[in-house]
Amino acid sequence: MFYQPKSISEALDLKAELKERGVFIAGGTDLVVLMNRGVKVAENFIDLTHIPGLATINTRNGTIELAGDTTFAQCGRLPVRCLALASLSVGGPGIRELGTIAGNLATASPAGDGSTALLALDAEVELTSVRGVRKLALEKFFLSYRKTALASDELITKLSIPANYRSDWLKNGKRGAVNISVVAAAVALTPKKEARIALASVAPFPVRCHKAEEVFAKGGDAGQVAEIVRTEIKPITDHRASADYKTHLAGVMVRRLLESLCGN
Repeated sequence: MFYQPKSISEALDLKAELKERGVFIAGGTDLVVLMNRGVKVAENFIDLTHIPGLATINTRNGTIELAGDTTFAQCGRLPVRCLALASLSVGGPGIRELGTIAGNLATASPAGDGSTALLALDAEVELTSVRGVRKLALEKFFLSYRKTALASDELITKLSIPANYRSDWLKNGKRGAVNISVVAAAVALTPKKEARIALASVAPFPVRCHKAEEVFAKGGDAGQVAEIVRTEIKPITDHRASADYKTHLAGVMVRRLLESLCGN
């Protein structure tokens, strides 16, 4: 069945009834790929594209709020460098116009570009169901490979990020466009000059490098931080690159990003 609710409450009522037998769909850029591969995604689809306000961006009290169905194309126009660059590195123009930031999070891909940038920005995710609203740090949202804290009756309704972080982004892929990351890195500096370091494709899900951040806080330079990054991550060898290459590359990318942000 294909449902087209006209309000969030209607969509949440449907999800509460269907649970695992229903799935939310907006851009469908991940779900359709799975379906084309013969994967049975769900028996029922709840289309979110007819609900007003689910793709809006607002700024209030120094915080940028992204509604769940905000697209990568929209994020690519934000004055938040790491998120804008990460969003513009996702697929081609058609994918970016359809693909949503909430869909990227729910997929929990180890190579999630948007997820990685948001981790470096200390993003907070809002999850809504008929039971109410709860908020949690994005870092606590990812549990394991392709597994998140999203309950079977919940919808990602909002993401909040600070507007005053300075940030940057680097991505390495096997071709110039429409590429999945071999490694991607996002680094942000808070107004207090604290570092936030996040990486994709080096663990079962996008991760923060807290030990490396602590080294930076204690006065470590970019090279020292990069060495700690290499000890924190646990990449695997796959068809894109070896684990050793990913480990080396992650350090190089973090060093370059820190040097750029710190003016060294």
